[in-house]
Amino acid sequence: MNIAADTIAVLVTPSGRSAIATIVVVGPTADAAVDRHFFPLGKTNASTSSVGDILVGHWRDSAEGQGEELVVSRTGPERLEVHCHGGVAASRRILNHLQAAGCREIAWTEYAERTEAAPTIAAARIALARARTSRTAAHLLDQYNGALQSELASIAALLDSQETSDAQLRITALLATARFGLHLTRPWKVVIAGRPNVGKSSLINALVGYERAIVFDQPGTTRDAVTAAAAFDGWPVELADTAGLRESDDAIEREGVSRARQLQSEADLILLAFDASAAWTDEDQQLVDAHPDAIIVHNKCDLPISSSGHRPAGLKVSAQRGDGIALLIETIGHALVPTPPTPETPLLFTDEQVAALRQAARWIAEKNHPAASAMLQALLRSS
Repeated sequence: MNIAADTIAVLVTPSGRSAIATIVVVGPTADAAVDRHFFPLGKTNASTSSVGDILVGHWRDSAEGQGEELVVSRTGPERLEVHCHGGVAASRRILNHLQAAGCREIAWTEYAERTEAAPTIAAARIALARARTSRTAAHLLDQYNGALQSELASIAALLDSQETSDAQLRITALLATARFGLHLTRPWKVVIAGRPNVGKSSLINALVGYERAIVFDQPGTTRDAVTAAAAFDGWPVELADTAGLRESDDAIEREGVSRARQLQSEADLILLAFDASAAWTDEDQQLVDAHPDAIIVHNKCDLPISSSGHRPAGLKVSAQRGDGIALLIETIGHALVPTPPTPETPLLFTDEQVAALRQAARWIAEKNHPAASAMLQALLRSS
């Protein structure tokens, strides 16, 4: 634990609505700061409490007035926790009082970095608050419980014993996890692309289960990208419904098409949507040829299917009726994560970790083993 000599106050519960908020007060003047505003119902106050004591009382501006009823617990010799109403105003009021009493308020992320045993553990704790699904949170919890820390320690030990080839192989394997690991806090980007009026907006509505995009029969209705958050097979996804891809004299529509192509270049996965009831065209084939890794979706299969042209294989769906949507969702999830890591697999999940391991790998290749070892130690130990 690396806490400075000053007394700090930190809200450690996440922002947003909650039943209870927890404020940690730690440092040499924690007792005095809490005693100034906490009036217990019993005879024991904060400064006379023992570790493990739970005190019920009121938080007041002064000895007069009822104040807010709350709980104070002693969790260490110079550490108290104030458990108050979960509303933002309630915790803000208490933090303001503690600041006036001489405490220094810090962000909970800084507190995590200063109190966790290692940088990787602190980073995992911070990342857990940003996990969007229970499945991604489970992998981050493995890192918090030491999966990455243990692997880094093993690599450092290999370097110390001059087994540099094995160390380099382990680093390479760890770097390969970054593509998945970075998505534990950032949704995969899935773009729905296609020519105008193939039902892209209806498709995104069907995938997310509610009306997110405006649906209109006139081609070219969607000019700006419409995004929606979803989770497929437990993986967080940001869906983007983009402007129909076609040449146009309209300046606004041309800008929409340009933005659509930019989103496609940044996407982790592209769904190419086509109208199954319309004839297959050269423009359709050009889209398929330009995106060989895309999932091909033939929409409007509730209408008579056109047999004109050489239509490639793809998933047949009806966004209107919901036909084939479940299979499409399953296909998207598998395409994004074909082989999910097993539990307790060490993963790189921040840009800083990836950059540090890449630099360590370069130093090993250059036979600068002391520098590589120092880089690993920086990841393993708090400063």
